[in-house]
Amino acid sequence: MLLTERLILRLFVESDKCAVVSLLKNADFMAYSPTGVMNESQAESRFESLLNAFEYHGIGKLAVIEQSTNDLIGYCGIESFEYQNVATVELGYRLALSARGKGYAFEACQAVLGFARELGYQQVLALTESENITSQHILFKLGFESREKGVYQGMPIQYFEKCILHPLG
Repeated sequence: MLLTERLILRLFVESDKCAVVSLLKNADFMAYSPTGVMNESQAESRFESLLNAFEYHGIGKLAVIEQSTNDLIGYCGIESFEYQNVATVELGYRLALSARGKGYAFEACQAVLGFARELGYQQVLALTESENITSQHILFKLGFESREKGVYQGMPIQYFEKCILHPLG
């Protein structure tokens, strides 16, 4: 579990299923997603992968909980990703529309990047749809650098990369 000033980032639990499936079926939540809005079956399958990610892969997305309300407002975490034929990790986050514009994505990502550093990762990748200026702003604020454009699951994207090595000393 990761704790920030306003958020709790924790493993998904079975009781999160209804909230997560509802989010994955919501057009605002799934904006800028290569899959788009999910149907019930797709959303349930994605929830199962979120629920089991740490058990099977040692990393994954964490449920983002707003401390003041105890509401699940999205997810943030790292997953394995291949970039330029090299295995790396990709930072990903997605928040409910009602939770946007409050600095939560930045706060959650900072905590996840610290966690990734503790796990020994040295580089983290992120990708956004080219028109997703808000997400790109967050990545630049986090210290990511823009890389080349590409295509991911049929969606034109912009790659970003950040070095998260431990500081010397």
